[in-house]
Amino acid sequence: MSLPSTEPFRREQLDLLGHVERLPVSAHELQSMLVDERIELMEEVVAFIAEMLLPHVEVEERVLYPGADRLLGDAGNGGATAHVRREARARMAELAAADPADPGAVQEILYALHALLWVHLEHEAEVYLKLIQTQADEPVRRLFRRVAEQSRTGTPTAS
Repeated sequence: MSLPSTEPFRREQLDLLGHVERLPVSAHELQSMLVDERIELMEEVVAFIAEMLLPHVEVEERVLYPGADRLLGDAGNGGATAHVRREARARMAELAAADPADPGAVQEILYALHALLWVHLEHEAEVYLKLIQTQADEPVRRLFRRVAEQSRTGTPTAS
């Protein structure tokens, strides 16, 4: 499998991982932040979940995992994705409702988000590696092309 054909997916993964890896750092820094800075951070995290993470997870659930399951003859690669989406939405709502004057409560939410999202991205990377290591190039290229198209448009494309 040639890696350039999966480049958009890998770039998106790295971008998401960068955001996820900043969560515990931000949580650690909360105690030293002013309330206005905490509010700004909380808004940034909520925006990340709503604008980047949830659309990404929805495309995975709709396109990547069903396609990977077909190619790998596997079932259930994406089974946890609906759970991740529900939990991410719940943590987003908690964060939006949290009191920025209570850094401990905000920290708990950020650490929980980090754990949830890190495990999800690790699973996604495992599926990605299994695909490129075990499958013929063309079907994998088609799958990642569909994932990239869905990520850009958010609308279903033909197989």
